[in-house]
Amino acid sequence: RAAGRPRRRPGPAGCPRSLESHFADQHGQADWTLDSCRGSFSLQLASYALPPWVGLAIAVIVSGGAFWKGGREEQIAAGGLILSWLVTIVLRDPNWVGAQKGAFVADTCLLLILLMLALRTKRYWPLAATAFQLLCVLTHIARIVDPGVRAWAYATGQVIWSQWVFFAVGVGTWNRWRGRRRLALAGTPMTAPGAPRR
Repeated sequence: RAAGRPRRRPGPAGCPRSLESHFADQHGQADWTLDSCRGSFSLQLASYALPPWVGLAIAVIVSGGAFWKGGREEQIAAGGLILSWLVTIVLRDPNWVGAQKGAFVADTCLLLILLMLALRTKRYWPLAATAFQLLCVLTHIARIVDPGVRAWAYATGQVIWSQWVFFAVGVGTWNRWRGRRRLALAGTPMTAPGAPRR
């Protein structure tokens, strides 16, 4: 050992200290794993990570609002989001080695649902929701094509795109409720033949 070179201390519970050493040990197949002592990134240990209940609260509030005050499009999208979310949790690989195949199938089905809504409705929000969901599916494909994509980047991308889909549905629900309220006060019908997207 070279003189003066600091000795590398192992991580807690035998985990590797550095990202590079763990990445080399895994032959480029996975980054520091999520929720596991095998890796560097842990949702429980990372001080900069949002707690799990934040995503759950967003899902409940947006989906509940869509079923309560939204129209048929918002309700279909919210139902698809909840089903996709549940399938992702049930079929999740806790080691995060490779792509999450269950989540990939669920997100692809949700993409088809949102695309159908975007093509058939006169509203704008399904276009944004479909675009964000497409990015979510492309993140899965990137992980499949290139196993060197780090697990941290893969998981972060999934969280970001899915939250933007929820945001788009929330905006659609808000606009639907506001439009109904305004038109009810004015005493005019909700839509007219040939009405543009809104």
